[in-house]
Amino acid sequence: MKHLIFAFVAGCLVLACSKEKVEQEVGEARQNSSQLNPNGDSELALLMRSMTTYMEVIKDSLQKEAPIPECPTEFEALMVAKETEGMIKDRNHFNAYADQWLSDLNQVCTSSGSNRVKAYERLRSSCLNCHQSYCQGPIPKIQRLSIQNP
Repeated sequence: MKHLIFAFVAGCLVLACSKEKVEQEVGEARQNSSQLNPNGDSELALLMRSMTTYMEVIKDSLQKEAPIPECPTEFEALMVAKETEGMIKDRNHFNAYADQWLSDLNQVCTSSGSNRVKAYERLRSSCLNCHQSYCQGPIPKIQRLSIQNP
């Protein structure tokens, strides 16, 4: 029984620390964004940088077979975030990709074990699919997020 209580407390500590780490890394990504684009960044660009940081944390957790941090709700803004001027000509088309990504994120957050790794790879594929249509620049970074091809 003592081992069970210890395991529960240790698990809670890992989850709490993971959430703080994600929040810290997302904050740092936002802070460094002005260095990436001195002319300013759109809401969508900033949100996608946060999404990338979160996916990097998930990838690291999955590779270590550790619990993943809680899924942030801020990514719901993907459907309405203001894009860089001229990047999205058909918002309905973009929102179909966004909806798929949010659905895949939910699968990552609610699945476990090997199903979670598969869900993560589908999430990463959703990023690739959208970026093949809109902004190809991040594709190499998205490819590096793969767990199956480290």
